Amino acid sequence: MCISDSGIGIILCLGNPGLKYALTWHNAGFWVADILAREAGVSFKRAGAFEIAYLPGGIHLVKPSVYMNESGRSAGAILTAKQVPPENMLVVCDDVNIPLGSLRLRKNGSSGGQNGLKNVIDVLKTQEFPRLRIGIGPKPEKMDLAKFVLKKVPKANQELASVVAHRAADCVLESVNNGVEAAQAIYNGQI
Repeated sequence: MCISDSGIGIILCLGNPGLKYALTWHNAGFWVADILAREAGVSFKRAGAFEIAYLPGGIHLVKPSVYMNESGRSAGAILTAKQVPPENMLVVCDDVNIPLGSLRLRKNGSSGGQNGLKNVIDVLKTQEFPRLRIGIGPKPEKMDLAKFVLKKVPKANQELASVVAHRAADCVLESVNNGVEAAQAIYNGQI
């Protein structure tokens, strides 16, 4: 298992498996994983509770093969399999509390109400791991949260969603290559 100089060896990108969910807001983490894999010319292989690809330098790129609310199972499985502590894993996910077009990278902290991230924290029994949250908000006032995050991205937002996903992929690479603090200085905030 290779750990970069920044300390990151695993990139865990959250989403829901299956074509039904591919273009939904909740799959923003998977969009980033797919961009990183495509740009590196690698593909994912199924490995139990997750799919894995290997980025240059031996960095593990992981997508859970379980639903968002069970993401902790995949996080625990990959950390156990590779015998690395949580602080060496960067988690990438959507966040309805952050405006569309914004990224928020942190070294640690709470789930911010994101259920996949909450499950990872619950299973690992720690908040001490970096996370990149991709803004998909705000949710329309009267719409149910679950309905919103599982809704396909409207045509009017697809271009911005794509730009943000590519920016998030760049942020992940900056975090791996130069550390979370360096990436925060460049990528945190609105595009």
